[in-house]
Amino acid sequence: MLLKGVRSFDPAPFDEISYDLCRRRKNVVIISADLSKYCQVFRVKNELPEQHLDVGMAEQNLLSVAAGVARSGLIPVATCFACYITRRAYDQMMICMGTGSGPGTNRAEGPTNIAIGFTPGIANPARIHHQAAEDLGMVRAIPNATVIDPMDPTDFRAALNTVVDLPGLTYIRGHRGDTPLLLDSKKFNFEIGKTYPLKRGKGLGIIATGLGTQWALEASALLSERGVDHSLLHVPTIKPVNEDEIADFSFAHDQIVTVENHQIVTGLGSLVAEIISDIGGGPPVKRFGLPNRWAPGGSLAYIRAQLGLDAQTLANDIAENVR
Repeated sequence: MLLKGVRSFDPAPFDEISYDLCRRRKNVVIISADLSKYCQVFRVKNELPEQHLDVGMAEQNLLSVAAGVARSGLIPVATCFACYITRRAYDQMMICMGTGSGPGTNRAEGPTNIAIGFTPGIANPARIHHQAAEDLGMVRAIPNATVIDPMDPTDFRAALNTVVDLPGLTYIRGHRGDTPLLLDSKKFNFEIGKTYPLKRGKGLGIIATGLGTQWALEASALLSERGVDHSLLHVPTIKPVNEDEIADFSFAHDQIVTVENHQIVTGLGSLVAEIISDIGGGPPVKRFGLPNRWAPGGSLAYIRAQLGLDAQTLANDIAENVR
């Protein structure tokens, strides 16, 4: 079993994750855009200042500078809010960081470029301009990019430690603040593209990613109380994903639902539907996530309730898909 038996919280996961990484790897540079405090970069900034660079409130420069740092032979980890590091600096992410593989190639090459987007989707309490509801789909469209949406700090740490040795562009959604520790670090082994069964059952299959996996676990507990047989699959890597694992899971169930902290357009739900439709004859897919409309601002609990993504409503809606 990959899940921890006792639920606990990490109050500042990236602070320790980034510090441990930089202490072990002196060629890693954490780069900020005047948001080191809000991305929880404290120890590296204060204790390893030679491995921290702040470009000021200039997100496009953040990624351009990071790409230059990568060309020098160092490994940049650019950090910012997800809305700014993708939406505002998308051209720099694509051209400066993403074209290292070159035209006509089908695999990542060139220097390592890592971008981390914090408070993605409705994890940010502000409205619209701070809610990156489309970031996974945007970066997924960049050729040869790697896109990761971890479910908790264990997943997050393992993913970052893996991609520092990966050529090309990697985008990771970051966790900050009181983040639940759900995965057992002694049993969880992150691999690019790999999927992870969190519950095994029949009939209904739930596929989730990132914060959506946390929501799916909450709904799963309620479904189990009602006697609804189901499985739950965590998919941290949105690109490149092991399509065979997604297909095998999907075709082993009568219905599939997807859960994500992202627009149901272009995200995990779209990815699963594409895989199933390419094969043909698979189970129906129902997508749960952020609708293709503006979400309200407020606490995460409030926004989830407004969008029908709270545990009770999500469990009710998922149960309706059981035939």
